[in-house]
Amino acid sequence: MEGPSWLPGFRVCAWRVVSLDAVTMAALEGDVRTAHPGAAIVTSCQRLEAYGFEPCECGAPVRLAGRAALERLAGVAAGLDSVVIGEAQIAGQVRAAFRGTRGPLRAAADVALAAARDVRRTFPQRSHAGHLLDRALTTARVQPGGRLLVLGTGAMGRLIAARGRELGFEVLLAGRRDPAIGVPFVPLADVSGLGPVDIVAGCLGSGAGEVRLEALPPAGLAVDLGTPRNFTGEPAGVVITLADLLADESRRPHAVALRSRLAQAVRAALDRRLARVTEDSHHPIGRFRLALERARQAALAAALAAQPTADRDALDRALHAAVNRQFHDLTEQLRRERAYDRALRLAAALESWVTPADAERAAAALR
Repeated sequence: MEGPSWLPGFRVCAWRVVSLDAVTMAALEGDVRTAHPGAAIVTSCQRLEAYGFEPCECGAPVRLAGRAALERLAGVAAGLDSVVIGEAQIAGQVRAAFRGTRGPLRAAADVALAAARDVRRTFPQRSHAGHLLDRALTTARVQPGGRLLVLGTGAMGRLIAARGRELGFEVLLAGRRDPAIGVPFVPLADVSGLGPVDIVAGCLGSGAGEVRLEALPPAGLAVDLGTPRNFTGEPAGVVITLADLLADESRRPHAVALRSRLAQAVRAALDRRLARVTEDSHHPIGRFRLALERARQAALAAALAAQPTADRDALDRALHAAVNRQFHDLTEQLRRERAYDRALRLAAALESWVTPADAERAAAALR
């Protein structure tokens, strides 16, 4: 498939970081930022990735370019590589990484994020990060119930705490500030005096550093959801990490099949988005869509001329929706079948009805 002019030069260097400790992770991130000035750096629970256009000599284990790099970014934004398949929070992390970028780098992010949004419409989110607690219980073969201590009051900690209550745990939430979500709160400095708990879940984030398990209440199960890992030291019981959850998923055919279907959806959505970006007024389908838009604007101008008191915005939305309903399937068929001759004939028919001069008059009337 043809693509925008910037696509061949787009590239990503990626590292898997799910098993790294805090010191190693900090050193790696510093090296990555030094080696990729001007790049957008995406960090997630599994990977550290640098997206940009400048060549580099870094030692990344994964290096992709062109369409493969853009598909990688769309997949990350769609939650394809998240521990919770399809989770929505990663899209915000991707947007934040590209905030302030311009030119081709901004264009690449826009295409990838749009493809990810399309995928989410066809793959409704069935779970969120709080369901990592379920995954940890299954992996450790532990039944829900008892006392659950959640360390961290960020988004992850709040979701884990809420899910713990749904599962019937007596939940304690520890952090620097009480998030006031209806869960008993304990300052982090006071957790050592709580006495034994059944499960302790670490959701402290990348900036928290290491936490020695000996300094925490004894727990039969410790769930370390930090990236990098937060827990160190000698555990009183079993320790489950994000790496363990990923390894467990690889043994479950249903989860593997779901991730495969999501990957296929990402590829298809990216194809459609790239086609739209490529379809400028010189492209047969782009010419057809431009002629269609000119016809829509002419119809809008005529309707407003006939009804000067009509709600312009409401009429504009109604016409836009009507055109999409009538011509969306046809446009997708033209793209799928590469029916460019037919697209040109349709464009010519519309242009004979609404000439460029007519379109300019309609546009002027709508200003």
